[in-house]
Amino acid sequence: MTSPDITFTVRRSPRARRARLTVTPHGEAVVVLPMRAPERTAASLVERHGDWIDRQVARVRAERDRLDARPSLADGRTLTVAGVPRWVHARDARELEGLERSLRREAGILLRGRVEALSALVGVAPAGVTIRAQRGRWGSASRSGTVSLNWRLTLTPPEVLDYVVIHELAHLREPGHGPRFWSLVRHHAPQTDRARRWLREHHAELMSALD
Repeated sequence: MTSPDITFTVRRSPRARRARLTVTPHGEAVVVLPMRAPERTAASLVERHGDWIDRQVARVRAERDRLDARPSLADGRTLTVAGVPRWVHARDARELEGLERSLRREAGILLRGRVEALSALVGVAPAGVTIRAQRGRWGSASRSGTVSLNWRLTLTPPEVLDYVVIHELAHLREPGHGPRFWSLVRHHAPQTDRARRWLREHHAELMSALD
């Protein structure tokens, strides 16, 4: 049963085939509904999974507390970049901008290299690669064949980075997330389930790496 004080947001998606419940990195319960699903479906879903929501919100809050306890960038903080621990610091906005610019430059070299190496494996030829700073996505693939990747992927383990690259490359062959898409991804990235779990567990940490 759901706690009486649980609030939630409803979002509708033309791609949703069934109702889906998530808890965001900010601890907000969100129900994604198909376009024609009745509104009461959301309330029913939240009612049935109230205990799960409570656990997820508690986990998110504990993670936020842990992140808040990190050393500040002004004092210096250790980040793992391309699999190697590195001490970084930024004492003001100018240094922070320079640090992010440097990390994004490194990420561009690393990510473009992995796209080049893995494209032949998946059997695609991307039209281009862009490096971005999305706050909610790790990557995307456009209809024109361009792959966009989040620079923060350089802060993930190599097998997680490769999973995301393969995921986006696979979209150049299979646009949706149907069975054929996931079969293709798992064929080339057997670590898919572990990588997806790692990204979920470390999402807040990665997105706030330079906060």
